[in-house]
Amino acid sequence: MSTKLGRNDPCHCGSGKKYKRCHLAADTHLNFPAPESSEISEPPAPPPDPRQLASFLKEMSRKGPQEDRAVFEELLAQTQPILAYLEHQEEIEAAATVLEAHREEFDRLVEDKEAYLARAEALFAEERFAPLRFTAADIHRAFESVGYPPNLSPGDQMFKTLLAAIMHLAAKERRKQIAMDLVLHLPHYVAAGRYLDGWLIQECAYSTGEVADQSNAFLFQMFSHGYDAWMSEQRARDEAILQDLGMDSKRLRGMSLDEIDAWLAAQNDDPAKQALMGALMQANPDQRALATANLEAMERDSINLLEREDACGLLLAPPEVEPWLADLNVRWAGLQDLLSQPSDDAPPDEATTKAVAEAIWPAVSEMAQSIFTPERIQQLIAQLKKYRSELFAAGDKMAAACALGAIASLEREDEPGQNRFLNALCLTSLQMFTGAGANSHPEEENSAPPAKPAS
Repeated sequence: MSTKLGRNDPCHCGSGKKYKRCHLAADTHLNFPAPESSEISEPPAPPPDPRQLASFLKEMSRKGPQEDRAVFEELLAQTQPILAYLEHQEEIEAAATVLEAHREEFDRLVEDKEAYLARAEALFAEERFAPLRFTAADIHRAFESVGYPPNLSPGDQMFKTLLAAIMHLAAKERRKQIAMDLVLHLPHYVAAGRYLDGWLIQECAYSTGEVADQSNAFLFQMFSHGYDAWMSEQRARDEAILQDLGMDSKRLRGMSLDEIDAWLAAQNDDPAKQALMGALMQANPDQRALATANLEAMERDSINLLEREDACGLLLAPPEVEPWLADLNVRWAGLQDLLSQPSDDAPPDEATTKAVAEAIWPAVSEMAQSIFTPERIQQLIAQLKKYRSELFAAGDKMAAACALGAIASLEREDEPGQNRFLNALCLTSLQMFTGAGANSHPEEENSAPPAKPAS
């Protein structure tokens, strides 16, 4: 026979207190029905042992029904981090308590960004963290999803791609698991008296588990190890491809840019070699994707050359610019009312910027289409190749890559008026000819146009 617990009955939890002074409020707040008492009081069941659950799942994944083993394997993989955490929870909490006495020392480390990053790099390079590192296969999977990094780009596109890859691998659903794997190492470092390293582990574990939209020093280091391994694989494949094409990498590194151009031209002129190159790239999709990403980045960044003082030789000559000044003056005059600003320092609003771009850029496009005949494009390519060789000889490989990007975009150009580099070249030439400042960046189609040319 059993009855519902009364307020003055012993609590169901076995504490010995009256129910009203123990779990009544909690049971009422949660809308749980009050447990029934029985004539024979049974002791409360002990909490489950995580080790027993882990052992059970391992046993079932090995010896359970064949059709269920895969399910148990997946369940074990998903629950292993939290089971391990629960097993060591008391040790982790005790270590975190010890760290509180060293908070000020860690706060000083955080304020020194360079020292903080150097310590994080040294800590997470230790072999203890090797099982947590991303692998080359992980990196490959991330790049397939977010795109490949243009490692020849002088801009921030590579950084953005790498960050996107980190966030892809440390997706929201995985971050809790990664954080629990990391914090398991906390007791070891506290016991060894390495309190700053303990703080780093604790902070990175929290950031990984709770701040889903950011990377951190731990995730970056775990990614870096995988990225280095992936890059080693790519270099090995590059070497193999070159050997298949009859070129030794050591010999290639000793060649001048003109010699490399001649070798590439010979490859393109030989149908058999061209077919072999196509087959090799088809068989190595990572190399093909990397080459494409690098070429796109170099073409996109090629207009950065026009900001350099030593690139003035690429600009249009006055006889090429002068015929377009009258049209530019007319277009500019039509914008004067729109460009009236209450303050000279006030930036133009979005509508003004758009109107200026719509007025000026069509003229620049028409100018590029008219000036750059096939013969004029070949002349510019020759100038760019000479400039590229000078930059390469000076050790400025990023700028040389920009020149290569400009060359690549021009060599397959059918519509000069649609070419980003030629449009930027025309605009920069107009600015230089009229004395307009370099306030407007040629990369942005919404950037401000050149200052009003002289009448």
